[in-house]
Amino acid sequence: MVLLSGCTGEDTPPPPPPTTTAAPLPQGLTGMRATGGIGVTALLPTAGPTLFDADRGAAATPPGYPGGDAEATVLRVGKTAVLTVTHGTEPSGILGYTGPSTPPRDLGRAWSVAPDAAGEGVWLIRQDAPDDCRLQHVPLGDGEPDRGQPASCRTQVRAETAHGLLITINSGAAESTDALIDPATGRTVEQAPRILAVAGDRMLLDGLTDLTLVDLRDHGRKQLSRPAIGGRLTVAPSREGSLIAADFANAAYRGTNTQVRDVWLLRTDALTWEHAPGMPYVTEHLNRGGGLDWTENGDLVLADGVIGAWHPGEPRWRLGAAALPSSDWSGLAVLP
Repeated sequence: MVLLSGCTGEDTPPPPPPTTTAAPLPQGLTGMRATGGIGVTALLPTAGPTLFDADRGAAATPPGYPGGDAEATVLRVGKTAVLTVTHGTEPSGILGYTGPSTPPRDLGRAWSVAPDAAGEGVWLIRQDAPDDCRLQHVPLGDGEPDRGQPASCRTQVRAETAHGLLITINSGAAESTDALIDPATGRTVEQAPRILAVAGDRMLLDGLTDLTLVDLRDHGRKQLSRPAIGGRLTVAPSREGSLIAADFANAAYRGTNTQVRDVWLLRTDALTWEHAPGMPYVTEHLNRGGGLDWTENGDLVLADGVIGAWHPGEPRWRLGAAALPSSDWSGLAVLP
């Protein structure tokens, strides 16, 4: 703010300082005014999943999936996906996606599911008895599940990496903590109150005021300043592991009920942040109809009213022409 000084006359008070008004934020992803087809296909966890073409709309509704009031989520596993279908407080049904015109592969029921490092199977927390669970690896193609090993029913599996399996211990409890473990032995590789993601050889930790990037090769640590302040931080590592997309979402922008999305990109080798173009912007999709993922060729994909794709370094997003379904769903898996 610039303050004016001096008077125009002895009896004339100085004019008041000028007020500043923040520039209005873009209204939604389409407010970025980017255009052009993007050629992205994603699986959406609608009631009965939808294979969605960003430029043409719904391409297929794969058969054989539960519909109705079941709560569904989708998780990309390599070049395919699995869906979880939950009714009430029971373990979720885990369904392997097999294509747009074929029924899913039933992988049984589990409390949580995570992709393996090869993108060829999943890790599950199975329940065998009321207080008896196990960690089990299940291939999506040929091959038999392993026998598994004892695990707490309150362990949440999140993702397998080259350095171990990322889990949350005592998931859902106030005393929960995150860990990177060797799934074969259960040995803890790293542990922290909140591990946001593992990307390649780096692990991103969340702190009260800053972030920490851990090099898993030598366990060296680097403190990072947050590039933005948001009420909820969602991250998505790129497929090859050198980038982490971070969405600093804010459901109460400047103390209002306005929802704002603000996406940044962390380069884990250079320790630098890149602000995605058109950010931040006003949204209605923080809790439904949104999601982040990556394509094989390194485009960041954002679902928010439509599907947008951005290759790091480009000046603008490319937007699909088709509006996303308006039903109650959230998350997406970009295929293949």
